[in-house]
Amino acid sequence: MGFETIRKSTAPEMVVEQILDKIEKGELEAGGQLPSQRELAQLFGVGRSSVREATNALVVMGYLEVTQGRGTFIRKNLPGSGPSTDRLHNALAAGNIFDLMEARELLECKSCRLAAERADESHIQAMEAALQKARDAAADDYPAFLSADLQFHYALAEATHNAVICEMTKLLIEKVLDHHARLRTRYLSSNFRSFSIDTAARVIDSVRSGDGDQAADWMRRHLNAINEELQSIIPDGRDAAKQPG
Repeated sequence: MGFETIRKSTAPEMVVEQILDKIEKGELEAGGQLPSQRELAQLFGVGRSSVREATNALVVMGYLEVTQGRGTFIRKNLPGSGPSTDRLHNALAAGNIFDLMEARELLECKSCRLAAERADESHIQAMEAALQKARDAAADDYPAFLSADLQFHYALAEATHNAVICEMTKLLIEKVLDHHARLRTRYLSSNFRSFSIDTAARVIDSVRSGDGDQAADWMRRHLNAINEELQSIIPDGRDAAKQPG
């Protein structure tokens, strides 16, 4: 496709810039599919990890969307203007959350299946208590909502009766907290919170009924909900002064 070979020290940023340039020129059309990450790595002359970082950032900024089992596509409704340097750098940093959420999906969907087989009523009650705290959290108190959500995930891990899964879940959640500390998650929408609460409730119902596959499916939806929200909360140096403290 005529991409330029680039230096590895700035590879992800330059991959982003070249893809954005081709979108702007119409060489990559809205709705069109990108080559696979393997093909892009060969075209750019960089490692696949650099391509993955770049595509994650472009997803965060609203230029790309990933359809599971099909590939990566240019969004049909693109942002009105190119990103500032600050937004690009912040999106590259935030894009790492996709790797984290991928790991959480692998672990916590398995946790759902085990919990459906092993959970005691006390574990289900602990999950329900955490969910109620999430419902009760004030609209402007995102830390309380986040704390309740994480308690729900801890309780699910404990329902597996597997100490290693509990430790791995704790480790991943600590990394989640690091992302929340750096991102403006207090700006996540009320729709996101409602969807998160609803899907968590469905996980609990599925665990109670012993349907591990259904519980895993709802957990997948629960975890992936953040992906659509990221582009609205990534700080941009051009408008940072407008954001409330």
